[in-house]
Amino acid sequence: MKELSTADVESLVQNKYQVNPLSLSYIGGGFYGRVFLVKLAVPPYEVIIKCYLQEGLHRKEQAQLALLAKHGTLLMPRIYEVHDHNAQIPFDALFMEYIDGVNAGGVREWPTESKLRVANEIVDNLIAYHQVVNPAGFGEIGGAHFEKDWRVYYKRHVEVTVNKARIMVETGKLPPQVYQIAVRAYKQYEEIFSIPVEQACLIHGDYNTWNILLHPDLTSVAAAIDPYKCSYADPELDLYQLNQANGKELGLLELYRAKRKLSPNAEVKMALYRLFTEIMHYYDADEVGTEPVLLAEAEQLAEEMERWSLISKG
Repeated sequence: MKELSTADVESLVQNKYQVNPLSLSYIGGGFYGRVFLVKLAVPPYEVIIKCYLQEGLHRKEQAQLALLAKHGTLLMPRIYEVHDHNAQIPFDALFMEYIDGVNAGGVREWPTESKLRVANEIVDNLIAYHQVVNPAGFGEIGGAHFEKDWRVYYKRHVEVTVNKARIMVETGKLPPQVYQIAVRAYKQYEEIFSIPVEQACLIHGDYNTWNILLHPDLTSVAAAIDPYKCSYADPELDLYQLNQANGKELGLLELYRAKRKLSPNAEVKMALYRLFTEIMHYYDADEVGTEPVLLAEAEQLAEEMERWSLISKG
C-alpha cells in the first residue's frame, strides 16, 4: 500500500460525499494509521477519517469498536462509512463520528475535584470490558478457532516476536541487550506463566490515556478510542498501559488493583507484555527500535523475572 497524501484523503472525501471538504486537518497518528478531521458543508458536517498504513486493519477495528461499544461504560465513535483500498484511492479508511474532546494523555494539570472521577471512569470502563468472557477460549474477535490455554496461545506470539527481535538486531534496528533479555524471557516462559489464566476476557489492546477523550472542561470522560489487537486474552495484557503517558499520575493501575484482584505473577507478566508489544510494533511498522525507552523496558523485565523467580521458588 503506497504512502498516503493529503490529496488522497481529499479524493476520498469527494468520492464519499460528492463535495470538497471545507477543511482537512491532520490531528494525529501512530505506527499503523493517520487521522484527519474533516469539516463538510453537508451532514455529518464534521467527520474523523482514519487512514490505515497496513491492509485490512480497518475491518478489524470496525468489528472491535462495535464489540467494545456494546460492553463498555464509555462512548466509542460510531462508524459512518468503510473504504477498502482500490486503484483510485489506494488505502483503507474508516469514516467515524467526531467526538468533541480533549486527549487525556496530554493533560498536565487536573482540576482537583475531577481527577478521581476521571480515573474511576477510565478504570470502570476497562473492568467492564474485562468482565466479558469468551467461553470458547483465547483468540481474535470473530476468529474461527480459539485456544483454551493462554500459555499455549501466547507462546506462539512470544516465539514470533523473539524472531522479529533477532532480525532487528541483525539489521541494526534493535539494541542487542533488548534481544538478549527477550530470549531470556522466552527461556523462562514456563516459569513466568506458571499460574494459569482462568478466563479469556475482552481486552482493548491499547488502553492508555492517549486513547481517552475528556469533555473540554476536563471534568469527566467523553469517549474511549483506538483499540488495537482487541481480542479475548489475559485481561492483564491491558494493564501495563495504565501506567503509560500520565496514567501513573492518575493512579490508574493502583485503582484497577483496588477494584479487581491481580494474579500473583501480574508484575512480571505486565513487564513482558510491555516489551514484547513494543518490539512487535517497531518491527511491524518497519521502525528503528533503538529508543532509550526500549532499553528501560527490557531492564524492567529482567528485574521482574529475577524477582518472580525468587518468589516462585521460594
